[in-house]
Amino acid sequence: MGIFTEIRNECLIKELQRELNTDVLLFGFDGMVYYGRLQKIEDCRVAILTAPEEASNVEIQTPSGEDVEVKFAHVDLWQIVAKATGVKTNPFSGGYGEGPRTDTDRQESHDLICILRRMIGDLVVITTLGGFLFTGTLGDVDDELAFISVDEIFIPGTSSEISDDDVSTAVINLEAITSVSRSAECC
Repeated sequence: MGIFTEIRNECLIKELQRELNTDVLLFGFDGMVYYGRLQKIEDCRVAILTAPEEASNVEIQTPSGEDVEVKFAHVDLWQIVAKATGVKTNPFSGGYGEGPRTDTDRQESHDLICILRRMIGDLVVITTLGGFLFTGTLGDVDDELAFISVDEIFIPGTSSEISDDDVSTAVINLEAITSVSRSAECC
């Protein structure tokens, strides 16, 4: 069984099917971030992205922080660890930063999910495969997904964050989480 089969999340794909014709950020297992307008999902596996409202091309942020523009992108949804929606402005126009680092040990995902369920309503920090760090208020944990109102999203190899000025919500694939924490800012 391949790694993508292990982290594939059909509930996340169903969530994305409700986002057709909207601007989204897709966070990949490999550290890539895709920004575009979700036009179609083929065979419940591949997302087709075209230029978003706030940009002239689809934008791909690499793990090293480079921004690459393409006319359209076909993205394998089996490797997506999270999505962000409610995109208000082009999050790639200002660069990103290194966020707070957490020194937590990797636990089995189901243990982390149980812990996360007890944090609904709290300001949380969730890290995922690919080196992404999401902070925000945890709204719900359902169907192997975590729903948060975004405060900040940190991407590997960058120098500033994606803030709630850029996106409003994120849905995180719980098969890809590596740590869950309660934010120090909430106390």
